[in-house]
Amino acid sequence: MADPPSSPRKTLLQLFLLLLLTSSCSYLGLRWFFTRGVSSHSPAPGTAEPPELPGTRGTHLGMALVPDSTPLGQARTYEWRAESLLPPEYRVGYGLGESLASSLENQHRAYGRKLRFRPLSRARFTYQAPPGCHQDMRCIYAELMRSNAEPVHALGTRFVEHIRARRLNPLEAAELIISFVQRIHYTEPRGEPFGVLPPALVAARNEGDCDSKAVLAVMLLRQAGIDAAILYSDPLAHAAVGVALPVRGPPIRLGDRVYRYAELTTEGWPLGMIPPQHDKPHLWKVLPMPELPGETGSSVDEVDTPVSGGVE
Repeated sequence: MADPPSSPRKTLLQLFLLLLLTSSCSYLGLRWFFTRGVSSHSPAPGTAEPPELPGTRGTHLGMALVPDSTPLGQARTYEWRAESLLPPEYRVGYGLGESLASSLENQHRAYGRKLRFRPLSRARFTYQAPPGCHQDMRCIYAELMRSNAEPVHALGTRFVEHIRARRLNPLEAAELIISFVQRIHYTEPRGEPFGVLPPALVAARNEGDCDSKAVLAVMLLRQAGIDAAILYSDPLAHAAVGVALPVRGPPIRLGDRVYRYAELTTEGWPLGMIPPQHDKPHLWKVLPMPELPGETGSSVDEVDTPVSGGVE
């Protein structure tokens, strides 16, 4: 006899239990220390999956190789589901050349030296914040977005072309991108400056923790013309993404902008829903990121998205 379908309550409980196992982020929320003043090594990736797998299904967004000469054998093919879209199955390929990946690691490590990054323990570190930086991670995230702009843009182009071809509205486009980043394996970086893996390496290696994945997601969302920002909570030891879209969920504000929560550490977690252990909107901070070259600002159609009541 076939198993009965899961009830919504049971499905949410399963998601919640899974999130409890995966939502801890190294360094975040465990109190780093600043002094005012003024690419890294991570665990060796496993063997890359072949660019095409037997029996694959769904819509293929294409292959992004950076540079173009990167061998297909170094690419990774992702398969994931975006349940609210039709069809729900998607694939995309992404590969970084070894030289470029090494360069991104070295740049990240050099930036750590420049800011005098120094680990104090597994969960604590200190660095010298540049002038004008707030006492949070926004300058670190902004630098990663700048240094990884080109290789991440190549991946984002695969999404943008599909979004345009299928005329997805902003909510559908966000679901496509967020569900992809949720699919990336949650792993806490070891030995990375600031406890963050550069976003291009997150996609190339299929690994990253909450803020590493958040930087990648914000870059892809903004390239698709969606207003997105990193949501950051030191007290809750977590990071996520905020999207300025009309979905149900607690508002998280920055000036006149209203963002809704997007959890990235658990596949299928609903857009707008804050996990119960993190559902304290007053403890979240919106970190706006600087605009990067290639961000379209208008690549998805501005159409009304039907939502239920209670959404601003």
